Amino acid sequence: MSDLSDVNLDPASRNELQQFIETEQAQSRVQTQVRDLTSMCWDKCVGSISSGFSRGEYSCLANCVDRFLDTSIYLVKKVEDRRAGITGQ
Repeated sequence: MSDLSDVNLDPASRNELQQFIETEQAQSRVQTQVRDLTSMCWDKCVGSISSGFSRGEYSCLANCVDRFLDTSIYLVKKVEDRRAGITGQ
């Protein structure tokens, strides 16, 4: 989070700006994750560039994306569970 305490804004504008910054940061994280996923799966699954993906390449890409998403969802859930445990104590 950015520190907005030095910015001369009314509380409503400060909250709106903070939400905007958080949204932009979240979008940036998603874009970075998509770029990393694309690069990782492409390098792992695609041998050479042709007019289309072979059956094996297509299957590999689909499995790679599925595993990446499953892992990401699992990790987010674990972090949320840990956060809930800390705040619940």
